[in-house]
Amino acid sequence: MVSRRTPIDADSIFTLLELGDYLLPYTIRAVCLLGVADHLVDGPLPLEQLAQDTKTHEPSLRKAVQYLATRGIFTLVPPDAVALNPLADLLRTDNPYGARDIFLSPVACTRAMEGLDHAIRTGGSAFDAVHGHSMWDHLANHPEDGEAFDKVMSGVTSMELLAILRVTDWRRFGTVVDVGGGNGGFLASLLRRVKGARGVLFDLPTVVVNAPDEFAAAGVTDRAEIVPGSFLSDPIPSGGDAYVLKRILYSWSDDEVVGILGRVRAAMSADSRLFIMEAGRQAGESPALARRMDLLMLTLSGGGARSLDEQERLLNRAGLALVGAVPTPMFPVIEARRA
Repeated sequence: MVSRRTPIDADSIFTLLELGDYLLPYTIRAVCLLGVADHLVDGPLPLEQLAQDTKTHEPSLRKAVQYLATRGIFTLVPPDAVALNPLADLLRTDNPYGARDIFLSPVACTRAMEGLDHAIRTGGSAFDAVHGHSMWDHLANHPEDGEAFDKVMSGVTSMELLAILRVTDWRRFGTVVDVGGGNGGFLASLLRRVKGARGVLFDLPTVVVNAPDEFAAAGVTDRAEIVPGSFLSDPIPSGGDAYVLKRILYSWSDDEVVGILGRVRAAMSADSRLFIMEAGRQAGESPALARRMDLLMLTLSGGGARSLDEQERLLNRAGLALVGAVPTPMFPVIEARRA
C-alpha cells in the first residue's frame, strides 16, 4: 500500500501559531505593568529614552515593543523610535475607555485556563480543578487579587454605561440598587450622570471596602449607601425603584440564579424594575463577545452565557416577568418586573 503524504500548508501553520500565541497577552500585560503607553502620550520616543523613562533594560524593551508592533500594537518610527497607535492608546492608564486593567487580571484567573480540558470534559469549573477551591473563595482570601479582579470588572464600565444610558431612561428611577456591584464604580458613574437619583450598593463586605473612595471621586457620597451582604444568602435591600444585576448571573448555575432572582423579587415592589446586563447567546450566530464570555465563565466558575429564552424561563421560575430586551454594543439590557 502506498501512503499518501500530507501536504505542507505553511499559511495555515503560521495562522494557527498566531492565533494560539501564548506570548501575546503576557507581553501586553508586561508593558501595562511598566506603563510604556503612558510615556508615549506626548508623541514618539527613541527606544533608548523610553527605556530610561520606564526604568527598563533597553535591549529587552526593544524585543517586546518590536514584537508587539508585528501584531499591530505600537508603531515603530524610523530610525529607532516608537509611538502610540489606536491599539496601544487603549493601554494608557488614564484612557477612560481603555483596556489596561483587563490585561492585569489576577494570575490565578489566567492559570485557571490550564484546566480548560477538565471543564470541557466535565462541565465543571476549570478554576476549581486547578486551584482546589472556587474563584470566589480565592478572591475573598487574597485581597490583592480581589482588588485586581474589581479593576478588571471596572475596566469596561465606562463603555457599558454609555451603552445602557442610550437605551434606558434612568431618570424615572429615584433609587437604584446595584446587586453584586463590586467596588461601586458602575453605580458611582450612573449616579454622577443621573442627577438626583440615589443608589444602594450591595455586595460582600470584603468587596465594598473601596466603594467610599469610588463614591467620593464621583462626588455622589451623599446619594450613595453601602449595604454589605451576599446575594446568595442574605436579603436584598428593599425600597429600590430599579435593581441591577450586571455581569452576575452567568457565573452561577440555574438553581443558584433562581435563588438570586427570588431574593431580588422579594425586595422589589409592584412598580420596581430589574435590569440584567450581561453577554448572552442569541438565536443563530452569537457575537464573538458572547461566545468568549460563554467559555470564560465556564473556565472561571462553571457558568456560561444564556439565551434570552433561557433567561426568561429562569425569570419565570423566580416569579418575575420579562418586560423586554434591548440590544446594545456591549450586551442586551433585559428588563423584568414582578409577575
